[in-house]
Amino acid sequence: MSMKKINYYLLLGTLIAPWVIVAPNAHAENNQSRQGFIAKPGARSAPSVSLQQAINIALSENGGRVLSAQSKNGQGATRHHIRLLVDGGRVLNVVVDGRGRVQRTR
Repeated sequence: MSMKKINYYLLLGTLIAPWVIVAPNAHAENNQSRQGFIAKPGARSAPSVSLQQAINIALSENGGRVLSAQSKNGQGATRHHIRLLVDGGRVLNVVVDGRGRVQRTR
């Protein structure tokens, strides 16, 4: 093989190699149907509500004063259990899931 052909293939390889690596990822990031399959660095699969945010959510919906609050992790999801003292001395137990949805218990 001549030196001219070797130089040609080396130059061609250095120009094409980055596209072979970058192009599939760039396409997948722009393609809406594949968005869920590519995890971006530092990205979480679902938004997570902190304990303080859960307390604020429970207070905004029910009012009252916080008696206790704690987070429990179970089955891959975080749930926040909050006890509120509401009007008339009633105690209300509120559960806020990791997405900020509220459930009332007794």
